[in-house]
Amino acid sequence: MKSISDWKIITERIAQHRNENTKTQYSQLLCAFLVTAEDHRFWNHPGVDLISLIRAIWKTKIHKKRGGGSTVAMQLVRTITAKYNLSLWRKIREIYYALRVSLIIRKSDVLNIYLSIAYFGWNMHGIEQACKRLGYDIQNLSNYEMASLIARLKYPEPRSYSKIKRKLIKCRADHIIRRHAKLESKTLYGKFFSPKRVEEDYRHLS
Repeated sequence: MKSISDWKIITERIAQHRNENTKTQYSQLLCAFLVTAEDHRFWNHPGVDLISLIRAIWKTKIHKKRGGGSTVAMQLVRTITAKYNLSLWRKIREIYYALRVSLIIRKSDVLNIYLSIAYFGWNMHGIEQACKRLGYDIQNLSNYEMASLIARLKYPEPRSYSKIKRKLIKCRADHIIRRHAKLESKTLYGKFFSPKRVEEDYRHLS
């Protein structure tokens, strides 16, 4: 199962991020929107969400639809290794590395590193590039701007203007904002992803 080259690439990329971005911490709400949209049980699982995986398999086998199932840690691994082929072996390796990554870095690191390298659209590798291309001030993002950035993880910004893609991004951003508000009101969600919990996690960053 092990692939020394892939694991070396992953650990080197993580080390590079730590060395170059020692003080980079994206806003709590931006990270909250990421969790809401991509991995709402993020704070409860060890890098792999069995519930989501089972649901994705069920959708694929029964309804012949591609489901989600990938956690932020799994997406981080996929982005770093740049392996997107549709195969069971690739998914197994992705799960394995996501579990390993979650053992060596903090949850907040997973979010920060992924945001710094994720693909948001054409010429938008990482949230800094995305904000620059879209004309957003990364230090003063509005709630909608943050949600629309996260929406582009599902609907990447095209090279040329697309009315259809822009509508999809807007609908996705609105959904993220509504879902975050709904999840935040739940006791279980608040327990595992309260601003206080995230603040305490960030406080321990080296």
